Amino acid sequence: MAAAAAGGQSVNSQGTRRLERPGQDPPFPDIQVVVEDMLVDADNAAVRTTLHGVPAGVEERVMEIFRVHDGCIAELRGLSSLSRPGH
Repeated sequence: MAAAAAGGQSVNSQGTRRLERPGQDPPFPDIQVVVEDMLVDADNAAVRTTLHGVPAGVEERVMEIFRVHDGCIAELRGLSSLSRPGH
């Protein structure tokens, strides 16, 4: 069973998140975002994910902290092991 999430994302019961952009081809069509850990406290949630299917072929790790207000994501902070050319 999939649960809708903000920003065109969905999370299935196995903890895999799929990024969707209506009307656009995905930049990484084989990407899989696996939720490794999720901690929730009041209106904050911390999520640790691993990305599979990125071009480098290496598992990338992401840590995001969400603050929710009135059922919407009000703030998002994140760290990533993704490397960006030129940065």
